[in-house]
Amino acid sequence: NPELPTLGPWRTVKPINTPTWVMDRNPYYYAVDTAGNQLPYIDGIVMTLAADIEVVNLRAMAGQFDEQERHIDLSKLPVILENRDRGKYDVHLDLAYNGADTALHVNMGYTKDPVVGKLLATADFRRALALGIDRDQMNETFWLGLGTPGSTAPAEAMPESPGPEWRKKWSVLDIKQANALLDNLGLTKKDRDGYRVRPDNGQRLAIQLLAVKAFMDWPKHAEMISQHWRKIGIFGDVKEAERGLAFEKVAAGEHHMLVWTNGGTELLYLYPSWALPTDITSGAYGMETARWFSSNGTQGAKPDDPHMVKALEMFAAGAGMKQEDRDKNAQEIWKIMVDQQFHIGTVGQSPALMGVRLVSRRMGNTPDRACIAQHCRTPGSSHPETWFYKS
Repeated sequence: NPELPTLGPWRTVKPINTPTWVMDRNPYYYAVDTAGNQLPYIDGIVMTLAADIEVVNLRAMAGQFDEQERHIDLSKLPVILENRDRGKYDVHLDLAYNGADTALHVNMGYTKDPVVGKLLATADFRRALALGIDRDQMNETFWLGLGTPGSTAPAEAMPESPGPEWRKKWSVLDIKQANALLDNLGLTKKDRDGYRVRPDNGQRLAIQLLAVKAFMDWPKHAEMISQHWRKIGIFGDVKEAERGLAFEKVAAGEHHMLVWTNGGTELLYLYPSWALPTDITSGAYGMETARWFSSNGTQGAKPDDPHMVKALEMFAAGAGMKQEDRDKNAQEIWKIMVDQQFHIGTVGQSPALMGVRLVSRRMGNTPDRACIAQHCRTPGSSHPETWFYKS
C-alpha cells in the first residue's frame, strides 16, 4: 500500500509479488546530503522478474539494468567483459568474507541408514572426504582462479577468524592420508570399479550430495567433487533437486550432505545457520540437534558428539561476553568446527556468489568496491539513496 508510512528512501507502489516491483521516491525521507538536498536522488526503482539465472545474465549484458549484482554468473566473466562497451556498463568484483561459496553441510544426525549415519557422524570419515577434494581444480574451473581454496573458516580480515593455519586444516588434497583414514575405519574392501563397499552387505557405499542450482551451479560442483572422490574409493551420488524440494528433504533429515554456501558465517553470532545447528532453519547438520538447542533441551535430542555439544555451549555463552572475549570465543568454535569438519569447505572469499557487479556508465556515486557479507547487505551498505544519474 503506497499510503503506508515508511522510513526508507523509496516506497512500494507495485508489490514484489508481481512481475515488476516498482518503488517511488519517499517525499518525506529524513536524510539529506552535505548541501542540504533531500535524499534519495533517484525518483524511482523498477525491478523485473526473470525466469531463471540465464535470463538475468543476458539482460545484464544487454545493458537493460542500471545495477545488478546478485545472480551474475562468474563463469561468464570473459563474455561479460567483452560486452562492456556494447552494454555501456562497468564490471566490479566484490570479494566476500565467508570461507566457502560451496560447502558440504554434513547431516551428522542422519538415521535412515545406520551404516551411512555412523560414518557421517565420524570425524575421520568427514576428514577423509575433505582431503579427497582438489580445491585448486575447482577454483580454476568454477571461480576462474579468483577464489581462495580451503576450509569453511572466515577470511583472516574478520575478527572471528581462527587464523591462516586453519584455512588448510584437513582442507588440502591429500589422497594418501584420505585413503589411510578410510582404511583405518575398516572400509578396506572395494568392488570391481574400485569403490569401497559397505561393511554390512558388501554393496557399494554411496554418499549422496544434495545440490541445487541456485546462486551457483552447485550440481556441477558436486559432480566434480564426486570425480575427485573416485581416487579415494568413495562413490559420490549427486542428487540435483529444486530448491524447495531440497530443503524439504533437509527438514525431514533425508539428506547425507547438502551442497550450499556458508555465506553469513563470517560473523558467527549474527548468522550461525550455515555453521551450527542453532535453530530449525539450520537443520542441515541434524534436525533433532537443532530442535534440542533451540528449545533449550525441551525438544529434539542432545547430540552424541561431545565436540558438537561443546561448540553449541560455547556459542550460547557468547551472548554474555564483551566484544573481545566474544571474538576469541568464536575463534575457538571455528577451530572445533574445522578440526571436526562439521562442514567441508572448498573455495570461498570470492565474488562468485553475490559479488559480480554490473553498473551502468550513466550511474554516479556508486562504489568501486562493495561489502559482500551478512552484516553489510549489498547494495544497502553502499547507500543507493546517494546514487544518481549523470546528465
